[in-house]
Amino acid sequence: MPYNFNIKGVEPRKKEGGMFVNFVFRVDPAQKKKALEEITQKVQTFLKDKSIVPWFNVRPTEAYLVKGEPFIEDLSNRYPASRLRVEFQGPDIPIETLYEHFRPYGLIRDISLLPESSKDLPRYAMIQYSKMRSATSAKNCIHGMFVNATRLNIVYDMPLKTNMVYNWMASHPRITVPLIAATVAGITYTIFDPIRVFFITSKTTQRFNIQENRLYQWLRKETIDRLMAFREKSDDNDESFEDLSTWKEREQEESKLRNWLKEPPETFIVLLGPNGSGKSSLINKIIQEKRNKVFIKCDVILNSRDENELVSKLARQVGYFPVFTLMVSLSNLVDGLASATIGQKTVGFSSTTDTEIKKILDALTIALHDIAPESLTKKSWYAHKKSRDYLESPMVESYDSAEIPIVVIDAYMTKDKESHELWDHLAKLAALLVENRVAHVVFVSSNIGIIKHLSRALPNKTFNYAVLSDAPHERAIGLVKRHVHNKNLEGLEAAVGALGGRLTDLKLFINKIRSGQKPNDALQDLVAKAIIDVRKLAFGDDSEDAKTISWSGVQFWKLSYDAVKFSPIFNGDDTPIRAMEQAELISITQLTNGRPYTIKPGKPLYQAAFTEIISDGLFAATMELQTAEYLLSIENNKIKKFEDELEKLGSLFVKTDGKWLFGSGHVPEPVEHRVKFLLSLLKKRHIRAEEYQKQIEELKKVVAKGG
Repeated sequence: MPYNFNIKGVEPRKKEGGMFVNFVFRVDPAQKKKALEEITQKVQTFLKDKSIVPWFNVRPTEAYLVKGEPFIEDLSNRYPASRLRVEFQGPDIPIETLYEHFRPYGLIRDISLLPESSKDLPRYAMIQYSKMRSATSAKNCIHGMFVNATRLNIVYDMPLKTNMVYNWMASHPRITVPLIAATVAGITYTIFDPIRVFFITSKTTQRFNIQENRLYQWLRKETIDRLMAFREKSDDNDESFEDLSTWKEREQEESKLRNWLKEPPETFIVLLGPNGSGKSSLINKIIQEKRNKVFIKCDVILNSRDENELVSKLARQVGYFPVFTLMVSLSNLVDGLASATIGQKTVGFSSTTDTEIKKILDALTIALHDIAPESLTKKSWYAHKKSRDYLESPMVESYDSAEIPIVVIDAYMTKDKESHELWDHLAKLAALLVENRVAHVVFVSSNIGIIKHLSRALPNKTFNYAVLSDAPHERAIGLVKRHVHNKNLEGLEAAVGALGGRLTDLKLFINKIRSGQKPNDALQDLVAKAIIDVRKLAFGDDSEDAKTISWSGVQFWKLSYDAVKFSPIFNGDDTPIRAMEQAELISITQLTNGRPYTIKPGKPLYQAAFTEIISDGLFAATMELQTAEYLLSIENNKIKKFEDELEKLGSLFVKTDGKWLFGSGHVPEPVEHRVKFLLSLLKKRHIRAEEYQKQIEELKKVVAKGG
C-alpha cells in the first residue's frame, strides 16, 4: 500500500454485513483526493483477486470510501433494507444530483422526491436500490455528508411488502377456498391415510401384541401356566359365570359358529340371545386363537358424552391413528365463516361425525383387504369380470381359514339406539367385506329385529345365525350352589325355578344370598323390583313414561302373537309387539323357518312378576276396564262408519214418494244387497258393543270396591 498506509482499527457491523476500517496515511494535502482514490482502488483490486469470504457467499466483496459521518447504532428495531429515506437538512437536492452521489454503490430502481405541495418536515427523498448490499453501503458512506450546503441524513425505510399470490387468493375466495380444501384432502390422503391403514393392520394382526410373541408364549407356558395347573385341575368340574360356552347345551351352537368361520365369507353370521346369555363370552372363546380379528363394541361407542368422543372410541377400537377429532369442530367453524363471507359452503372443509365414521370404516376396509388371503379376494374379483374371464379362475380355492380376518360387531342395534347412524355404516361395511370375500362379519345382538335391518344391506342372501337361550334349570341350580358356598339353601331349587336361567338375574340372586338373605326372600326382592320395572316400562304408570313407549297398556295386557296381532287391539300391526321386544319386556320365539310363533316374558324373572301383577285384583280389573273401553270405542267407530254409509245410500231416495232417483224408480238389486249386508254387520257390532258396555259397568263396580 502506498503513502505509508497503516490500519488503526476495525469496527464490524454484523447487522449490515460489513465493517469500518480506520486508517492513516502520509501525503501532500494537495494530493489527498488523488491518494484516497488510489488507496480505494488498491483495496478494490485486492478484494477482487483474493477471496476473503466463504465459497458459499456468492455476493461480491466491495470497499467504499466513507464521505460523511456514519451513524453507528445498535437499535434493535432497525433493520437493513433496500430502500433508503434521505432526509434533507437544508434546501432540496434535485434527483440528478442524488443519482450522481448514490449510483456508485449499486443499481438504483427509482428515486422519488417529496412533492413540493407537501408540508411534511423534514423534506426527504426515497431511493430504492435493487440490492440490499448497495443500500447498506450507501447509507454508511454518505450519511452526514454535505451536498450544496445540505446535510444528508439517511435511514432505512422498510417497505410494506405485498404478495401478488396472496392478494389474488384473498380477492378470489370462491376459487381459493375449495382449492385449499382439495390440497388439504390430498395431503391427508397421501400422508395420513397410509399411516392409519398401517396402524389398523398392526392392531388387527396383533403385530405389536406381546402375547402373540412366541418367546412370550413359551415363557408363560413354562412359568405361570405350570403354577396355575393345580388350580385349573381343581376347577375342572366347576362351572364359571364367564365361561358359559363350556355348557353342553352350547356345544352345538359353538360347533356351527366354528364351521362357518372355516368357510369363505359368503354371508353374515348373526349370534342372537337375550342379555346375559353369554353371547360375547362364546364368540370370544371361538376367535381367541384367531390371529386377524377386529372387535367393535357398539355399546361402549354409543356410551359417549359427545360426537367427538364417539369418533375417538370407534377409532381406538379398530386402531385408527392418528385421529383429529378437534378438526370436526374446526372444519364446521371454517365452513360457517366461509358461508358468511363468500355466500356458499366450502367443498371439502365441512366435516361431520357421519363423514368421520365413514373415513374410519373405509380405512378399516382397505386394511382388511390387504390382510385377507389373496386367493379369496382374487376369486371375488374374477366374479365381477366377464364370464369368459371367470372360467379362467381356479376352481379349487387354496387358503388358510385361520388367516381370514374376523370382524365382530357386538351389541349391534341396542335398545333406545335403533335409529343411530352408526348402524347403517356398520351394515354397509359388513356387506362390502362379505360381498368381496374379505372377512367374516359376526353380529352379536339381543335384538331379533336386526335380521330385517341387515337384509336391506345384503339382500337376496340367507344369514347364518345361532340363537343362545338361558341356562336350563339344572345348570342354573349348579351355578348358584357353587357360588353361595353352602349357605342356607332351603327353598333354593324352587326359587331358582321361578327365577330362571338368565345370568344377570342369577348374579343378583347369588349376591343377595351371600349377604345373608334366604333364597325365597332374595327371590321376592327381585320379583318386587321386576314388578316396578314392568309397570314403568310396559304400562307407563308415570305420564312421562307413557309418552316414551310405542304401545298402550291395553296392548301389553293382551299378548299372544298371532291371535293378538290380528285382534282389534293391534289390527294386524306388530310394530308395538316388536317395540315391547326391544324394551326386553317380552321375547318372541321363532319357528325353524323364521316365522314368529309365540310370545314369552323378556326374561324368566318377568314370568314371576307377571304372575304377581295378574294376581293384583284391583290392577287387573283396571286393565280389563281399559281394555273393554278401548274395544267399545272400536265398535262404536265401526257402527258410526256403517251408519254413515247407510245414510249416504238413503239420501238417494226422493222424499215425496220414496222412489229411487235413478232408473225405473225401484232400488237396484246390488244396492239392496249392500244395504242388507251393512244392516247385518251393524247388528253384530251392536251386540258386541252391548257386551262390552256390560263388562264396563261390572268392572267399574269391582274397581269402586277396591278389587
